[in-house]
Amino acid sequence: MDTEVKVKSLKKALDILDCFTLDKPELGITELSSLLSLNKSNVHNIVSTFEICGYLEQNPESGKYRLSLKILQLAHIASRNMSFQSIVHKAVKELAEEFDEIVYFGIPDGDNVMYMDAGFPDTVYNVRWVQGMTAPLVCTSIGKAILAYMPDAFIRRILQNPLEKFTEYTITDPEKIYEQLKSIKKLGYSEDHMEHEYGIQCVGVPVFNINGKLIGALSTTGPSLRFTDEKMQEFVAALRKKAAEIRDRI
Repeated sequence: MDTEVKVKSLKKALDILDCFTLDKPELGITELSSLLSLNKSNVHNIVSTFEICGYLEQNPESGKYRLSLKILQLAHIASRNMSFQSIVHKAVKELAEEFDEIVYFGIPDGDNVMYMDAGFPDTVYNVRWVQGMTAPLVCTSIGKAILAYMPDAFIRRILQNPLEKFTEYTITDPEKIYEQLKSIKKLGYSEDHMEHEYGIQCVGVPVFNINGKLIGALSTTGPSLRFTDEKMQEFVAALRKKAAEIRDRI
């Protein structure tokens, strides 16, 4: 597949949209110019065009720009076209009730995993919106459950990049991660022992379609003290069963 960018001006414009994140939902022209190493006039022209077309809007109070509802409309269209959306939603909801823990479903998104759905038990009151959030493939259970089944060249490329250390338990040695991924592929599940967040432990399994193509992963997460070895194996068994149900229905 040809991966060369054909329209560089379009790529530059899309890079601007990629700058907006949950941590930085509003950005000014100067900030965007600095982030992308582009001159301000170029950034201003692109942002103005996005604003006219309805993809960005300006906050009248701060003068900064943010993604508009038109982006949300496109995201809604994309999610509705995913045939497994309703199947996955039912699965994560059922698992959350069974485990009394939070359950996630995510898909590959470049070097990250993108959370597409979540199930929350009734005991969780502080429910947060996760759709569209991303996390590294290399240090989360849901990410590693995906990464282990990616092509070897893809894995090697990711491991060549500098690896961020989120906690003292984050593994940043490329060879150790590579060996861990081989073990995950052999066992069929992944674990995260406070590698991404302190006090949080997770376990995940890959999800395939009926043709054996990787489509994402399921994981459950919770306080480390509750995630005993025995409990983790119970979670693995239930996650695998639900992953098989998803596979057989899509």
